Amino acid sequence: MNLEFYKNFIAIVEAGGLNKASRQIHVAQPALTRQLQLMEKEYGAALVDPRRGRHSLKLTEAGWIFYRQAKQIYETDQTTHAEIEALTAGLTGTLRISVFPSYAPFLFQKIIPQFHEKYPDLCFRIRESYHTTLVDDIRTGVSEIGIANAPLPDPSFFKILRKEECQIMIAGPKGSPLLAENETITPDMLAGQPLAVSRSTEEIIKKLFRSHNIVPRILFSLDTRSSAMDAAESKMAFGIVVRDEGDIYPTETLTFRPLAMPDVPIGKTFFCQKGHRLSKAMEEFLAAFPETAEIEE
Repeated sequence: MNLEFYKNFIAIVEAGGLNKASRQIHVAQPALTRQLQLMEKEYGAALVDPRRGRHSLKLTEAGWIFYRQAKQIYETDQTTHAEIEALTAGLTGTLRISVFPSYAPFLFQKIIPQFHEKYPDLCFRIRESYHTTLVDDIRTGVSEIGIANAPLPDPSFFKILRKEECQIMIAGPKGSPLLAENETITPDMLAGQPLAVSRSTEEIIKKLFRSHNIVPRILFSLDTRSSAMDAAESKMAFGIVVRDEGDIYPTETLTFRPLAMPDVPIGKTFFCQKGHRLSKAMEEFLAAFPETAEIEE
């Protein structure tokens, strides 16, 4: 079974049936039917529901597994071709990166414009993913590198390319006595206060508060730090947000103070699959970031 089988199976699924796929990819329907039969024989399982016929497609559970793997195999082949071509034709192709959602603006403001000016033939495919999906993107090869703002679930599976420390900030409305009277905020000062946290930092905050024998009053658990700042602006809760270098915060309406957390490190992690050799283009992209200590394995 060669790569063409995987490619054609993907076409059958995405077209919704053999007839339409045959017209779209210009392969005779009997040939597609025969390929499907060979794939089912190879794996010893029906990939489509025979009760629906071959014109109206419905995948079996095995079919969905095969479809996901076929997509990954075909995409890996396409990426391999592109990266090898880039070695001989200069830096061309597509950089595949998965990042946590609030990080994309930093890339567009600080990194990508200058990099694109230097390498105009490189394109970007940036996936803004929440943590579990982001990690899976790297595990399955959907993206070459990931940039996460929460601990990796299984660090032994990944190679750490670099780390950057961040700071946790407490956001509150202008005039808040707590923030006006203190340059640094401690967990004890926030005991009983309503809090708005992003999901990527929620477990870190809980761990920090537990070390002070405090149960945090998390009123809002949110997807992004911008939502946490919105909650702070509404005066319903103090927002707890991660501050990255170069971030611009709405200081006209909010006051920000650092949260004291000496024993709970937090930051961004740049990572790829363990054993993966970065493409030349990705090496150049990482070199465009400010100098930072590389993590040696």
